[in-house]
Amino acid sequence: MQETLSIKVSPVEKARLKAEAERRGVKLSTLLKMGLEAVTRDVPGTGGPSCYELAARFFEEPGHIDSSGLGDLSSNKSHLSGFGKRS
Repeated sequence: MQETLSIKVSPVEKARLKAEAERRGVKLSTLLKMGLEAVTRDVPGTGGPSCYELAARFFEEPGHIDSSGLGDLSSNKSHLSGFGKRS
C-alpha cells in the first residue's frame, strides 16, 4: 500500500526537479523517491548498505583489486574483441 506525501517547494526548485527528472528519463515522483532513498539509506536501524555496496569500491575504483581503470568494458564491444579465443 502506498501513501501520499506532500511537500512545498519554490517554483525554481520545482523547475529544477522537473528538469532533472526529464534529464534522467524518469517521472518526478520516481526522482523524489530516489532522493528519499539516498537520504534514508544509512539511517541507523534500517539495515544499512548491502554487502555489494560495501565491497563495490574495492573492485570499481582505480587502484583497487582487479581494477583496470577502464570503466565498464561491456559498454564498448571493441574491448571484447578476441575474448575467449586462444592467443
